[in-house]
Amino acid sequence: MKALKKSLLVLIGLAILFTPASMASAHSVKEKVKFLEEVDHVDWYRVNGRDIIIGWRGLPDNFYGWNHRTAVKASLSSIYEVTVWSVRYRQKNWSPGKGGQICLTTAKFGRFGSSSCKK
Repeated sequence: MKALKKSLLVLIGLAILFTPASMASAHSVKEKVKFLEEVDHVDWYRVNGRDIIIGWRGLPDNFYGWNHRTAVKASLSSIYEVTVWSVRYRQKNWSPGKGGQICLTTAKFGRFGSSSCKK
């Protein structure tokens, strides 16, 4: 009985420890990608959990670089893999899995993962 109580307390302690971290990471991801407001061709962007969706109005010369930078910066503040989805600005109601994206880029713990964006 004591072992059960002890393991239950440990489990509750871990849940309390990690829940605020994941909630805080969602807020800090939004803070890390605020630089997108200054990028010329970005019409809008949205943070949806581990996904960042960017609506592009035209493609800049350094399109690959902006996606790469966004993924790496966002993943620094998250304990999860972050995926940056690039879509056209007209696709405001778009969500991951619908298809029709321009490309996607991933990063985890501040390290670049992969990208389907053209250089």
